[in-house]
Amino acid sequence: MVKKRTMSNEINGNGFRYIIDVSHGINLDGFIAIGTESIVYKGLKLSASGGLEFACVLKFKPRWVTLNGREVDRLKVFKEEELSIFEDLQECRSIVRIFDAIEDLGDFSLPCNKVGCGAITANNYFCVIEEYIDGWSLEEYCRSEYWKLRKFEDVGNKIKKVVEFHEFKPEEKNNIRTTYYKNYDNILKYQNEIILFMRNLCEILEFMSEKKKILHLDLKPENIMVTKYGKELVLIDFGRSKRITDQEPYALSNLIDANYLKNETIGRLYQYGTLGYSAPESYAPASGESVFPFSGDFEKGKMFIESDIFAFGATFWECFNIFDLVTRSNEFSADSHDFYRNHFLNDTAYCNRDLSITSPHYHKKIEEIIRKSTRARENGFIDHANKHYYHSYKELKKDINEAAESVPTIIRAENIKVKSAFGMVGKSLAVFSVFLIVLLIYRISGFRIALDKWNELTDNYQSTQFSKLDTIATDLIKTVPDNKLERTYSMISSFTYSSDGDIDEQEAALLVNLLNKSGRQELIANSVNEIMEYANTRKFKEISGEIMKLENTAECTGFTLASAIYNTEVKKTGYKEAFDVLCQYNSDKKFRNAVVKIKNILDNDETIKLLGNSTGLSKEDIKQVFEDIGNYM
Repeated sequence: MVKKRTMSNEINGNGFRYIIDVSHGINLDGFIAIGTESIVYKGLKLSASGGLEFACVLKFKPRWVTLNGREVDRLKVFKEEELSIFEDLQECRSIVRIFDAIEDLGDFSLPCNKVGCGAITANNYFCVIEEYIDGWSLEEYCRSEYWKLRKFEDVGNKIKKVVEFHEFKPEEKNNIRTTYYKNYDNILKYQNEIILFMRNLCEILEFMSEKKKILHLDLKPENIMVTKYGKELVLIDFGRSKRITDQEPYALSNLIDANYLKNETIGRLYQYGTLGYSAPESYAPASGESVFPFSGDFEKGKMFIESDIFAFGATFWECFNIFDLVTRSNEFSADSHDFYRNHFLNDTAYCNRDLSITSPHYHKKIEEIIRKSTRARENGFIDHANKHYYHSYKELKKDINEAAESVPTIIRAENIKVKSAFGMVGKSLAVFSVFLIVLLIYRISGFRIALDKWNELTDNYQSTQFSKLDTIATDLIKTVPDNKLERTYSMISSFTYSSDGDIDEQEAALLVNLLNKSGRQELIANSVNEIMEYANTRKFKEISGEIMKLENTAECTGFTLASAIYNTEVKKTGYKEAFDVLCQYNSDKKFRNAVVKIKNILDNDETIKLLGNSTGLSKEDIKQVFEDIGNYM
């Protein structure tokens, strides 16, 4: 008698066990998503003894798949290509970690109505264990988290259902649309966040393409995670990634002819990548009675860094347009894939994308970047001398940085009423007035946005986030209204020493930079005193060096002490002047640490001899001054 095999809900790995986290997901089944390469669940990693180690992601990949009529061993492809790419990218923290790959699932069985056989088992799947990113996909962040264009409703038994915007009640739709078009601040804040995401993604892709010589080839909002804490980007899903070399800076894919009159399926793909984001060269030649959707002189299936840049542009075009795409199209709201397939498979819509349908508040420089990234293919589009295209993330990032520094464009077209009411002089005055208004609105809105970012960061601040603190503090000072300058600077300076009890050289550099940007002389004296009062005792040399970078000198005790330290410690001069400063402030307990620092610099036999020659004092007299300082302290 054959003993019946008992199915298990556990996967056994190397020293660990993995189970589905059934507390996660709207159906409490752990399900996260289904993509072209895998079915994804949230998992829990358990030690051999049963203790919880941490959350993870379980990506179940089909062992065999049929693509374009041929059977492909996905496990073999994963081990030979995808796994080695993962390993090569692990030094970049902005790329998802892979923890394990389990070829044999053993007795594991997971009921799943999303697969044809109704269950995920060892017979048809293997499992890749990845890091769990606590956050949202970029698509989910833009659509649901920020603009609230998707919601979740309780249906009982702790189960929820997804409700897309096209299913909202009419009054809900109207309220969301009205709020969006009247809330300039929120639109500008969103623009700021997306620009920051663009910049961060550039840095990740620059590392991949230039340092590691790897193309992602499936860039899209669903494959970019936004962490819940810090809103950092993490790139995921490298199932279609390919290596390139300096000699062969491209990846080849044997794309079988596709019939564009039929719907795209997992077994019959139009392209290498994802429809709507893949560059035109990623699409297969047409078969049957269908027509290849793009024109241009390029080799199909031959993909370069320009191909990933196209997907980059398409991704951020969608992010900027997400509100209008969702609210104006029931089809996009329900299934963006169908929307792209039905409306975008042509040169006109697919390439040279603009922001014509979206908010007029978005800066036109962003539109230029997106259009250049998604430019229609022409002969020589990969030639680095062809400046109509981006050929590296370095030049792309440069343009994004310039856009970030630019004033938002509020008015796209000329105001007809203004044109009719004024002659040339009047038009000039009107344009100047509009400019001033735009500038004012930008400063007010920019300050509010920066203040929100400051509050968010400082609520849960970690020392590793100093670069963000620096950026936000600079934004605050650049946009602060004149009547709030001193209060805002005081808020920033107070935080720098209250967060850890003192001011180090990094924080001093930040504060000096802010003082220079403020252009306010009256701020400097009190601020320099504050820096020297709270200065880290081991960093006086460096902090004094930063104070010396002030564009305007400050007549105050702090500046005098900083000058004495800097001259004696760095320039190796001014010993008598420093001794005079020491005598003047030897009993000043407010600046006791700085006074002691000067004493320690001067208190050595060689310097005492120099001081004796320059002051006429005896060695004993000078030593007495040093001793008195100790008594005052």
